[in-house]
Amino acid sequence: MKNLILVIAFFIFNHTVNAQKEIIGIVEYQNIVNNENGVSFATPYKLHFNSTISLYTREGKGEQIKNKQSETREGGGTISEHKVMKSSSPSAYYYTNNRTNELIFRETIVGKLYVVEDSIETIQWQLHPGNKKIGMYSCQKAIAKYRGREYTVWFTSEIPVSHGPWKLRGLPGLILEVTEETGKFEFRAIKINLQPESKIVQEKLKKPTLNKITDMTTYKKVLKNKHKDTMAKAIASLPRGAKLLTDCDVCPDPKNNSLERFE
Repeated sequence: MKNLILVIAFFIFNHTVNAQKEIIGIVEYQNIVNNENGVSFATPYKLHFNSTISLYTREGKGEQIKNKQSETREGGGTISEHKVMKSSSPSAYYYTNNRTNELIFRETIVGKLYVVEDSIETIQWQLHPGNKKIGMYSCQKAIAKYRGREYTVWFTSEIPVSHGPWKLRGLPGLILEVTEETGKFEFRAIKINLQPESKIVQEKLKKPTLNKITDMTTYKKVLKNKHKDTMAKAIASLPRGAKLLTDCDVCPDPKNNSLERFE
């Protein structure tokens, strides 16, 4: 009887351990910006994640997309890139921890680097009946408004983590594809690795070392002044006598140049 109890206890323990086995992975994304003049740029990012923590990091320079239909990508769409958009700024990153509700990110805005402490917001996703395949994964559609923009996303419950690109998260599966309502921004997964080396993921998911911290109030002010400061910097760099064209059909919309739009 005692041996039987030990055997049952072993099986219960083994089942519990397997059920709670942590999911880890690395996903390669393209952050796509579609400009008013018809020129689009794609920047490579990687998402390292486990069940509760994720780190979304820029992995290279932005490149102009010449033809979105010329090259099949693993995630299920197409992309082809040319013409490098150079940047010497430190890589942007977005660190999230569901357990502690932390969101820490680093961005360069008009040549200045900001490390910001934010918090994870609950995004009010509305699930839709639409389904489609992205690569080998069956995905479901969801729509929500988040910080001044509306996003349509496709997520897969076959990878049951609540992570996604940038700050988008909170669904019962990994977000693989995102389109923003104005067509300005897109995020697309192009490669998924669910069997990465554990040490690599663990190292990446360490909380970033924080030095000079910018609070969200200051960050919002910086974003509001982004267009004005960008124009001032551009005008200052012009040769004497030259003028910056500001009244044109394809000039950037000053209200549509940042992912987050705060009132």
